[in-house]
This record gives sequence, C-alpha cells and structure tokens, in this order.
Amino acid sequence: MFMNQALFASAVLLTSILAGCCCPSRENPEKCASSCVEKPAVERVFTLVQENRASCSLILPADASPAAVKAVSNFGKTLKTITGADLPVVRDEVPGNRIVLEIRPVKSLKTADDFVITFPDERTMKIEGTESSIQWAFNHIIREFAHAEWVLPEECGLSYTPMKDLVIPARTIEGKDVSWNISRVHDIRTIWHLQNMRQGIRIGHDLTKHAFPGEKYGKDNSWPKAIMPVLRGEKLTAPPDPKQPNVHWQPCYSNPETARIAAENLLEYLEKNPGTQGLSLGTNDNNGFCECAECLKLDKNRRSNRSESYFTFINRVLDVVCKKYPDLLVSVFAYTYTYPPPSFKLHPNAVVFLTIDFNSCADPKLLARHKQVIAEWSEKASLLGVWDYSWGYPYPAPRMYAPYHLDMLKYMFEHKARAYYGESWTCDAHEGPKHYLLSKLLWDSNQDMKKLEEEWYVRCVGEKAAPYLKAYYKIWNDYFTGPVMKTPWFRSAPAVYMTYKDVSCIYALREEEIQAADEAMKMVVELAETEQEKQRAELLMRLWRQTFLRLRMLGAGVYDDQGFIHTPRQALQLLQCAARAKEYQTEYDRIGAALSRDRNLKPYYLSKPYIAEGASPVGQKYDDAVISHILAAAAFSSDPDVEKELKRLSSDPAVPDMIRQFCHAMGALDHLENLLPAGNAEQGITEGYEIHPQLRWGGTLSVSEKNTSEGKKSFMVSISGHDTLFWILGKAKPGTMYLATFKAFIPQLSPEGYLNVALYAEKNGINQQWRNLPQLKLSGGIWQTFSVITTTKADSDSVRLRIYMKEFEPGEEIFIDDIRLIEIGRIGVENAGNVPVTGIRPR
Repeated sequence: MFMNQALFASAVLLTSILAGCCCPSRENPEKCASSCVEKPAVERVFTLVQENRASCSLILPADASPAAVKAVSNFGKTLKTITGADLPVVRDEVPGNRIVLEIRPVKSLKTADDFVITFPDERTMKIEGTESSIQWAFNHIIREFAHAEWVLPEECGLSYTPMKDLVIPARTIEGKDVSWNISRVHDIRTIWHLQNMRQGIRIGHDLTKHAFPGEKYGKDNSWPKAIMPVLRGEKLTAPPDPKQPNVHWQPCYSNPETARIAAENLLEYLEKNPGTQGLSLGTNDNNGFCECAECLKLDKNRRSNRSESYFTFINRVLDVVCKKYPDLLVSVFAYTYTYPPPSFKLHPNAVVFLTIDFNSCADPKLLARHKQVIAEWSEKASLLGVWDYSWGYPYPAPRMYAPYHLDMLKYMFEHKARAYYGESWTCDAHEGPKHYLLSKLLWDSNQDMKKLEEEWYVRCVGEKAAPYLKAYYKIWNDYFTGPVMKTPWFRSAPAVYMTYKDVSCIYALREEEIQAADEAMKMVVELAETEQEKQRAELLMRLWRQTFLRLRMLGAGVYDDQGFIHTPRQALQLLQCAARAKEYQTEYDRIGAALSRDRNLKPYYLSKPYIAEGASPVGQKYDDAVISHILAAAAFSSDPDVEKELKRLSSDPAVPDMIRQFCHAMGALDHLENLLPAGNAEQGITEGYEIHPQLRWGGTLSVSEKNTSEGKKSFMVSISGHDTLFWILGKAKPGTMYLATFKAFIPQLSPEGYLNVALYAEKNGINQQWRNLPQLKLSGGIWQTFSVITTTKADSDSVRLRIYMKEFEPGEEIFIDDIRLIEIGRIGVENAGNVPVTGIRPR
C-alpha cells in the first residue's frame, strides 16, 4: 500500500513538472494537481529592457535597406526615450537575447503592411515583414506594451510613462487587414509617415513618365502623331510647353493606336524595372482634351465631361499590360473633366483617385453630390482612392472640419476606397488632432473616432487641460463648417479644390471667437500638469499666439463677411492694425525662429519653396495686408477721427517708412491724380493697354458693355489658351512709390483659373523687378478689387501693371474695370522694391 502511494505521488509529481506546474507538492499531490488544472502555466515572456538596461540586441541584416535602417533607428530612439536603455544594434550573431529581422519583398501592395512577430526559441524575437511593415511591428510593441503614443509630430509629441522594464508575452503577434492597404501618403513625407503612413501606389499627372516618356520623345521632338490631340482645330505635333510636357494637353484617348503605344512603352518599362507593383496613368494637368471627331463622339460632345474617352483608353491599356502583369495596380484620375464615372466598368486593376476637398461638404448640396459620385464610382471600379486637399498652411487659422473629413473618408472606405493621398504640407501641431485622427482612420476605419479624439486631448495635455483644448479646436471646427460658408472663399467649394491662398476665408471670423480661442489656450497652459503635458501645452500656445498675430495682421474680426468695412470705427480698427504691424511682425518672426528649432520639423519650416508658397508659418510677411487696411480705411478719410489717425501715422517716426508714406497719401486720396485716366475703358483701348505680344494666342482684349463696375464699359479679355497677360504701361519717376488698383469680375467661378498681379518698375521698356506672385482666385459673380504697390529704382522711367490670367478655360471671359495708378510719394531708393497688395477689398 505504501509503495502504491509512493508510486502515485511520484507519477503526479513528474506529471506536474512536465506540465509546467508552478509548485509541485510532495505532501499533497492530489491537491497540487487539482490546483494546476485550474491555474494555467505561466506565459513565457521576452525581456527587452530590465532596470533601464537593454536585455537584448537587434541584429540588422547586412543587406538592410535605408527604410529598414530608419525603422530600427526610430525604434531605438523611442525605446530610449521611454526606458533610458540603449538597444545595441549589431550585424553579427551575439550571445543572449536578440531581435532578428526577416525582411521580405513586397509581393502585393495590398499586403505590404502585414507583419508577424514570433518567438522561435527562448532567446529570440523574430519580426517578419516588408521594409515598411517592420516599422509597424516596432510601433505595435511601443503602443501595446509600452503604452505610449505619438500624438504630435514635434519632438515633444510622444506621450509615455517612463518605464524601468519592458517585457512582452512570447506569443505570436500578427498584423494584417489594414483598412487603406494600397497607399496612405501625404504629398511630402511628413513625420507622420513613421507612425502609420506608406506610399504604395503613386498617383500623379504621369502619362509622360512611362506611357509616353518625355525623355524618349522630348529630346528630338519625335512625339508619335497618333497620340497628339486636336486643339482649336489644329493637330499638335508636340506638347505646348516643352519644359512641362505633362500640362495643357491630353493624348487622343479615342485612338486605339494611342493605347497600343502606351501599352508598348509600359511593358518596356516594367521589363526594365522588375518588382514594380504600381504606377500611375493620371491625366495630364490643366485640360487640353482632344477635340477630334472621335473623341467628341465618345464623350457625346460634352466638353466638360471627358470620362468616356479617358477611361476607354485606360481599359485598352490595362487589357494588354495586365495580361503579363496580373498583380500590377494602376492609379487613374477622377479629376475635373474625368470626375464623373463613365458608362462602363473599369479594368479591375485600376485604382480610381477621386479629387475632393472635404471642407466643401459643409454645403449639404455638395455633400450629397460627392456621396452620389462616390457611390456611382463604386459600381464602376473595383478599387477607389482619394486625393484629399487637406491643407492646413497657408490657411491663416487651423482648418478643422473633422465631422465631414472623417465621416466622408469612412464613407469612401465603405465604397471600396483603399488608397489615400493627402495634399498638405507642413503638418505640425497647428491643427491639433487632425492628422493624428486621419492616420488612425486610414489604419482601421472601423475605430470609434470620437473616442480616439477624446483620448488624444487627454494624452496631449492631461485630464484637467483636455476640456479646454477640445473647446479650442471646437471653435475652428465650428467656424470652418459654419460661418466660413458666407465668405467669398467658400464660393470656391464647387471647384476641384478650395482656394488655399485666399485670406477671405477669415472674413466671417468675429472678435468674440478670437478671444474665446485665446482664453481656452491660456487655460490649457495653466492646467497642464506633467512635464510632457506642459511642453505640449507651451508648444500649442506658441502656435496659437502666432495664429493670433497672423489674424491681427490680416484684419480678422474687423471686415464683414465679404471683406468690406462700413463705419469709421472699423476704419480706425484697421489703422490700429497698421500702427502695431511692426510689433506684430517682430513677435511673429520670433515665434517662427523658436518653432524652427524643432528637429523633426525644421526641414519643413525652413524649406524655401514652402516659405514661398505660404506652406510654412516661418518667414511670412504681411505688409500687403497692412497696406490693404490703410487703403480700406482711407475710404473714410472724411471722418475727423480717421483723418486724424492717418495724419498721426504719417508723422510717427516709430511707424515704418512705407506705411508712413502710404498713410500720408491716403489722407489726401481724393486729391491724388489717377495716372491712367483711360483705365475705366470709356475711351476704348488706348496706347499702353494691350495683351502681351507673345501671349496673344491665349487671349484677346476688347471693350464690352456686358459687365461693368462703374460707367458703361469695361475691358474684356476673352480666353483662348491657358495663359495670357493684360499689361498696362504708365509713366513714373525714379525712387517713388506707386499704387495700382483695379477691379475684376468673372461671371462664374473658373475650375482652375487664377490671377497673378504685379506692378514692376521699368527702364526703356525693360523690366527691373521680379518676385514670386501669389495666386488670386476670382470668386465668380462679384466685382473684386485688387491692388499692388511698388517703389521704382533710381533710374526707372515707367511702371507696368501686369495682370496674368492663368489656367482659365478657352471661352471664359474676364472683365477688368476702374484701373488706377497713383503716385504715393518719394521714398529712399534703398527701400525700393515691389510689394503686392492683393485681395477682396471695399468697392
């Protein structure tokens, strides 16, 4: 009996040990066996960090790509931030725990985000994925096991709790089924791409890259006759602009030979570039659709809808190319003239990118229109994408429209959208949760976005400050989905994209909203508690303060919804803006310098092209707006208080010289001579008024009575090409400041057209000045006043007002009236320059 009990106890003990029993009991084996049935074996773990020291090394493959090296570096830096541990990265085998990478080639854009983390033995964590998805595996470790999150792209953007140890369960982790799995990208590689973004498929105006290579045909002008379109009754033999072969023309899409040549070139390219998973056949930019009989027949003579001919061409090309490359995905454009779907289904390998500015969906009619087109496209195409005009900068204030932005992206996902392209530039903390939520939605469109937004506020600045940060961004969400709809800017909503450089978008902003934003952000700073929260709160305050100064210099809260003022009180408010302009600009620049010290965003902030485009908050000047305020206030110079303030500013030595001179001139505006007396068109077309001789093919000048601002006549420019220039010559003195103003009108909003306006000094007919010019959009249906100033050189003898008309459609008519040129006064030649003063101003 004793022997049997002993054997039984030994058997239970051995069984317990083999089963991984935590504490086998010799005294009471039955009890031990029973408890171990109830308690599962302890899960095996893998230790990355213990007591703030790395417990493993990472073995980097010898052939690791730059993307893989960056992913490893990003993980190491993040791990050190959270734990203080330096993760050793080695190339050769080492003793102890190790992380190994198995980087596989991309076999399909639809699975390029997939990764697997396994633990093949006790000392090894193995990450399998593409050069992109190993970053997602590292991010999963940081989010899931270190409980950290990137809430902002700046250096202070990582929200985390410091940890001494980081241990993860040694069980298989699989990442797959990303919602927008073909592509998720901004037009620049912002810092967000390290968290969730990946450029899978390219989308662009790429016909002359691979289908009709410019490098093949352009060097000797050997463009195949078959592909060239008929425009204005003539068969082109080459692209209109050799320097930009992908603009202002489209191939003859109806011609089967065009598709054959494209397919032949694409097959040649794919043969030379094995492994290519996707490419783009997006239309050329800026119209130029073929007007031959066959193209017009296919498009049913609808010159504003060219989808039938374009997508016929796409199907013909893909039918050939995808027979050899069945997994190739090809992006195409639903853009302006190809936005509506055709009457037939597209090849299943086509990814149709719809071009949408979702802010336009604040208009219920446009919301319904976009939803209808998306639904119709989902019946014609197997895969959709979106080209999202999601700009923040150069908008003067945070452009938030989350309810429409996120809901419409979800709607698109539900209708086969799997590829995203965002046209936005410097994506910093200025717009708060906008890009964070966007990246989350693209990863998993089934998430509760409202819950994620609430979590973002808390993670960013803490529980106490979070309600005030939410209130701050609610102000901008409410504004850009409500009052902004009354401004001239919102008239661009039916266009392909809304005019992102039009400051009239802030005309409906009231002083109460500016003050509410200021008070909310002050509370955020006051209530942030931890060091991380305080850093982010201070950053957000700097960005708000810069926004506040920008709004002040632009006159926000003073103009009415249309950009007009109606009372002497408003005139005095604008003059106060002018009086403090130097102070505002100095502080604005100081904040810009502080922002530029952030290592994550410095390349974007200091990018010269970005600064020139207004895509960076750094380096921006607001002299043009200040001069416009003085011009608007001068309409009330008969008011004693306004007259007194103009005189005060004109003699105040603390005021910049240019503003002093301008105030002096505006105080006597009624007495200043218009140096262009024929500028009202009542005398017809006189000497000095003409279309630039080299651009007459793009437009003709006449006098019309169709639309006038004042009097019975106006100048009319009838557009016949994509670019033209109406220029007006006036005599001028050396070293003297001049102001030119004019009014412009277009009956209906042009989809792509815009103005550039400049006043340049000349000598003997030769231009002496040059500068980058902003794009100015005509709102359609209203007369708009534009103005520009310059100071002539020491040897100038004239000035020329240049009104460039760009990207308008043939047949459009632009009316110009009440052109004025006024001598403001002599100014030191060392200050000579050219300052545009443009925008919608009082009539």
